[in-house]
Amino acid sequence: MQKKQHTSMSNFSYRKDEDIDEDELLASLTGEELQELEKIMAIEPDEIPAGLRQDNQTSRRATGTFSRDALLKYWENETNRSIEDSMDEGQTDKDEACGTEEPVDNEDKRQQHDRGHKQRGEAKSSNQNTTDLSDHNSNVDKGGWKPNGTGKRVLHHTDSNLTVTPERQSDIDKILEKILSNDASVISVNLNNIENISQAVLVSFANALISNTQVEVFSLANTHADDQVAIALAKMLERNRRITNLNVESNFISGKGILALIGSLQHNTTLLELRFHNQRHICGGQVEMEMVKLLGENTTLLKLGYQFDLPGPRMSATGILTRNQDRQRQRRLEQRRQRDNLENTSS
Repeated sequence: MQKKQHTSMSNFSYRKDEDIDEDELLASLTGEELQELEKIMAIEPDEIPAGLRQDNQTSRRATGTFSRDALLKYWENETNRSIEDSMDEGQTDKDEACGTEEPVDNEDKRQQHDRGHKQRGEAKSSNQNTTDLSDHNSNVDKGGWKPNGTGKRVLHHTDSNLTVTPERQSDIDKILEKILSNDASVISVNLNNIENISQAVLVSFANALISNTQVEVFSLANTHADDQVAIALAKMLERNRRITNLNVESNFISGKGILALIGSLQHNTTLLELRFHNQRHICGGQVEMEMVKLLGENTTLLKLGYQFDLPGPRMSATGILTRNQDRQRQRRLEQRRQRDNLENTSS
């Protein structure tokens, strides 16, 4: 008769394909092991946190109980200290740059902040098809109003002598009169970065361009244009058949004005490039989806100066512009074939 071998819980083992005999396992436990097992089985798992459902098996000495309030207080103190350090560094740099300059009040700080935002608006443009904006300083020449050439390029591939960039109110009035008289010497109007130009004046320019057949480029970036100006420009695009480039970047146009501009493209077949990026108001996902829906009904726009936030409308707009570019390429090839056929026939 074989001697029964005692097997404790610590050295009991079995293969995975074997059935466990619970009675045999319990019979092999010692009294101390049975007491330990009863103690473990008596605890309901839902009554204690997950981290305390088994004995602590670490040898490290406890550093104390967790305190959420203490942790949040620590984070808050660290954040405040970082902000104070950055403000102190900025103040030190400002004092070194300004010397003994007198401190400014809150109104001056607000004006400086607005000027900083405006400068950022002047420099910022869309990531796609980026073109530098021309400066608002200008001079007078015999060929008309033109940039002084000290800064940036003109927003179109046209002769700079035909680009008007006003600086004073009298210059603006003269340019408006030339547009109303359909002056052939003015094919590009640049109102970028002009300060203190009223919305009524911008609306007057839009209304004057309705019947104009000479101006091809109209740019009014960073002029504080709002929805009133955008709606006037939309009405102009519905009837104008000459403008190929419109730039209203860095203004105060909301989704309502943007949708009006894009909606007018259903009745326009000459505009090739439209820019309205970097507005003070965020368009939002709903407006972007409506923009793509309206944009799909236009077949001639080739460049869109706007960075979509949502990937879906961005991809759809890219597909629409690619489709329009392919159609334009096909039209050019067809025109070239027709011209070649006429030449062969005449010869």
